[in-house]
Amino acid sequence: MKKDKFTVVSSCNDGFAEHVSALFVSILENTEHSAADFDFYVIDDEISIANKRLMRETIKEYDAALHFLTIDKKYFADAVESDRIPETAYYRIAIPELFRDQDLERILYLDCDMIALADISELWEIDLSGYTLAAVEDAGFHHRLEKMEIACDSTKYFNSGFMLINMRKWLSENVTNRVLRYIHDNPDKLKFHDQDALNAILHDHWLQLHPKWNAQSYIMKREVQHPDPEGEKEYFQARRDPKILHYSGHVKPWDPEFTSSLKKYYEEYEDLTAFSEDETEEEKSSTKLSSTRKLG
Repeated sequence: MKKDKFTVVSSCNDGFAEHVSALFVSILENTEHSAADFDFYVIDDEISIANKRLMRETIKEYDAALHFLTIDKKYFADAVESDRIPETAYYRIAIPELFRDQDLERILYLDCDMIALADISELWEIDLSGYTLAAVEDAGFHHRLEKMEIACDSTKYFNSGFMLINMRKWLSENVTNRVLRYIHDNPDKLKFHDQDALNAILHDHWLQLHPKWNAQSYIMKREVQHPDPEGEKEYFQARRDPKILHYSGHVKPWDPEFTSSLKKYYEEYEDLTAFSEDETEEEKSSTKLSSTRKLG
């Protein structure tokens, strides 16, 4: 029997090409499996040829597979965008449809602003029976389901930056089209964009994972306290042993204003990408030119 590969998908525009490359490197550096067991896919939102070359060079060093996919943007004509949330963020909604013919059991969607610190292959051992996806509760506690007036058994609301998707259940229940329809019919309710729409459709149908798998900045920086004592205990555990860091705040670790010690994890893996090598050459050229000008 053919063994399924670990399929990891992200959605990326040109500005995040370097950062998603750091994410992929962090996954490969922390796995006990062969890199050849991983298939990485990027939903391509106008990534430049130069950046695609650097992305391919990065993954080639590990002998893993990198694929670029395109998506029909007409399906997102109703998407509510903001400075922080571009149209690219909505593409995750349609990802399972792009793999409809591959008969995959599950795929893992990850945001570009994440770094893996552990072997993610164990996620493929989680029993997803009866669930459309597995995710981590959003640390914002925005009470979004109540505010969107969604009738639900549980008001828990997941962060869509990490989604372990049960492919057969998602596709058989036509989730993509249902979420897109919600976006079309309720643009005024989408304060948190695609995440609101996904929760509006998938409430009560997702498996809650430990926050260590999506250790959001608010958790790691102790900016929020969980309202439940057991949840606060899990936050403590996530800070001690995060599996995947999610730089979910407005300021990212590649921004000069980011001063948290969490920056070191991003820098460690970004240094292993071809982007870092490319920047080093540019810096050398810049330094040489600057010295020449000074001497002149």
